[in-house]
Formats: sequence, structure tokens, C-alpha cells
Amino acid sequence: MILRACVLALAAAALGATPLATPTQPVTRLSGTQVAYLTHCGGCHGIEGISAPGAVPTLRGLTGSFLCTQQGREFIIRLPDVGLSTLSDRELTEVMNFVVFDIGAPVAGGRPAKPYTVAEVARLRRQPLTDTGLTAYRNQVVAGLAVKCQVPAALHVYAAQIASSR
Repeated sequence: MILRACVLALAAAALGATPLATPTQPVTRLSGTQVAYLTHCGGCHGIEGISAPGAVPTLRGLTGSFLCTQQGREFIIRLPDVGLSTLSDRELTEVMNFVVFDIGAPVAGGRPAKPYTVAEVARLRRQPLTDTGLTAYRNQVVAGLAVKCQVPAALHVYAAQIASSR
């Protein structure tokens, strides 16, 4: 108890001894959707959608490519960490539209893609990919994207790194 009081007294003295800093730049306010991304996705995929190569797929500039085919569109919602998320259907829809259109843009082949709807996300997340080898299935989805769309070469990198590590 005495130690705690001493620590608090030292902290208070330190705070009182330093003048308040004047911010040189305005504070960036995050939207609720951005906060949800950071707390539910950003720990692994990175705060800007750039993750550790070979460990977790990078989202930046790539996830939009999955909307080029219906299979790809469904795949990213049905991923276990997406479909089984504790976010509500509405929150998950907002996060996934943020991931695809803000972090993961552009959509492959320059094709316009429609945003996810709450009803679509609600339906797809009820069928999570829990009974399949995700790497093999992801490779199949990406192969389909490559045939139908102009996908970035980096979309193939994650699967190749996983295969070479085995």
C-alpha cells in the first residue's frame, strides 16, 4: 500500500513538473469501423493492412481482387476469423467494405464491384470455412481469379510462401 502511494506521488509530481505539450498536428479521429478493424483484424493484418510476409496474408491493395468472382467474394466473408467474428452482421459488413474498398482497393481488372450488404454478409458468415484446408482452397480461389481477372502477382505470394515452408 505504501509502495503504491509512493508511485502515485512520484507520478503526480512528474506530471505537475512538466508543462503540457502543445500538439503540433491535429489528432486523427478514427471511425467506429476503423476502430473495429484495428481491434478485430489489425493485430494480425497490420494497422494499414500490411502483415508479416508468409505469416498472414497482406490486405493492402489485394483484397479488392477477391470481388472479381463470386467465389472470391464469398471466400473472404467465409474465412473462419471473419465469419465467426463477434462483430454484428452490420459491423462486419462495414468492416469488410472498409477492408475491400479502402485498404484492399483496387478491384482486380478495374471492374466496379458492389459493396457487401448486411443480408449478404449474414448469409455467408453462417457458412464458415471450417471443414476445408484453407491454403488449398485459397489457392483454388486465387487460381480462378487469375484466369478471369487481372490480379496482382502479390496475391499468389502468400500461398507460395506457405507451400514452400512445408
